[in-house]
Amino acid sequence: MKKKIFFDMILNIVATSIPTVILQLLILPSLSNYMDGNAYGLMVTILAALNVVPSTIGNVLNNVRLLHEESYKKDNEQGDFQILLTIFQAINLLIMVTVSIYYLGTKDITGILLLIAVGVLWLGREYHIVAFRLKLDYIAILVNNLCLVAGYGIGYIFFMKNGYWQIIYLLGYILSYLHIVIASPIVKEPFTKTKRLRTVFNDSIFLLISNVLARAINYADKILLYPLLGGTMVSVYYAATVFSKVVSLAITPINSVALSYLSKINKKTNSLFKWTYIVGSVVCGIGYIMTIILSRPVLSILYPKYVDAAMQYIWITSGTIVVSVLTSMITPFVLRFFNIKWQIWINGITTIMYIIFSLSLLKLGGLMGFCVGALLANIIKLLITTYVYLKKTSRISE
Repeated sequence: MKKKIFFDMILNIVATSIPTVILQLLILPSLSNYMDGNAYGLMVTILAALNVVPSTIGNVLNNVRLLHEESYKKDNEQGDFQILLTIFQAINLLIMVTVSIYYLGTKDITGILLLIAVGVLWLGREYHIVAFRLKLDYIAILVNNLCLVAGYGIGYIFFMKNGYWQIIYLLGYILSYLHIVIASPIVKEPFTKTKRLRTVFNDSIFLLISNVLARAINYADKILLYPLLGGTMVSVYYAATVFSKVVSLAITPINSVALSYLSKINKKTNSLFKWTYIVGSVVCGIGYIMTIILSRPVLSILYPKYVDAAMQYIWITSGTIVVSVLTSMITPFVLRFFNIKWQIWINGITTIMYIIFSLSLLKLGGLMGFCVGALLANIIKLLITTYVYLKKTSRISE
């Protein structure tokens, strides 16, 4: 069992790393050469908003489907999720219209329409890819991500002609979606209601609140910094975090695989929790050291305009991301075996701490103070998550 889980983790890391590497190490650095600091910072901020809204909503539906799938199979029922997808897409559409107008204004109609389309497809793809997770088919996920990358490449060619960076993501998600439609019947599932709809809807809401708070912690840096310090400083900050995020995004698929397997386990498993914690700590430690050593030569190639300014923040921003990754690796255990409300409490407390620490220290130490505040908030989240799982488990065993 552990060998199979380990193999799937490696396969999912490879699958997820491909689009991450292509975007973070090739496409986005290349875009910085065609944009000034303010325009690039604006794009990075909008992408942060996309990761908080459509990406989070789609991922929540994906995870809720995983957590409830065995119950549906047991009763030989199918339905509800097409209804939920429609409801959440409507909410997503309203938010995307607001975000698009807020950041792009009302004159850039083409940019607004492209951004809204990206948001809608992003959510749908994040949910529908659950078809492969349900079957533990990580080879299909790899193929899907290759389709995604192919779309990015085609979109980049169009960007060179029309200047709209949104087209890169749009074509990526279109090709990814086409693969899902061809390889799985999930898109054609019936638009029907079952007796579980209320329960699944409530779980989706609780998990959505929790995950939005969690994603806000990870992406609030750009969203907060843009109006406070401007697009150019966001570009510097992004350059300071990009390499460590590439390393971390190659690790976080462990989270996805863990929840997929945990969804099929009914008893709490301390041994697997400890194994995940130890392996995660070692991998994250190695990732941190690699980031510190390799950041300057890598950033000199990727972001030569920002490398000198970015290097002074590397050791803090890399530490923040490493702590965040380790937390994400143990979160599935709390998510699987305890009430979803625990996640809301954990992420709510962390979000409050993040805002207090980062903004207070921003006033005292500028961008450096902001970075220290973000690190402190993420350390608090790791400690709380660990405490909740171990404390609650020990009470149950007693």
